[in-house]
Amino acid sequence: MHDATECGVWGGLFELSQAANLGIRIEKERIVLEDCVKEICDLFGIDPYASISEGTLIIACREHKAEEIVEALSRKGISSAIVGEFIGPKHRMILVEEGRERKLEHPLVDPFWGAFYRALNLKEHASKGMEK
Repeated sequence: MHDATECGVWGGLFELSQAANLGIRIEKERIVLEDCVKEICDLFGIDPYASISEGTLIIACREHKAEEIVEALSRKGISSAIVGEFIGPKHRMILVEEGRERKLEHPLVDPFWGAFYRALNLKEHASKGMEK
């Protein structure tokens, strides 16, 4: 298991594939994303898959155990899904989105920092406007 804190799900998957010295192929549409997370990320203009995802765990397991793990988590009320597979190391990270494959890069910087600074600038401009 690996957390998806720094740089979100994309960062966590990258770190997991590096630790395993394997590539990884992910189907984006299968990733569990709560509606409220998408709404908040849309509000701040940030990618929910590249943003801090504290409390999210990525589980890697043998293929024959995957469905059993999803079912066990479901019985505990925990949403989960099988979203991908490890592949040969030369491929690194492949993202399948709307049926098309593309290379997935590590986000490098979590986009929430930009959202924080934009909010701070808005607050500073608003407070300067009130001083006049």
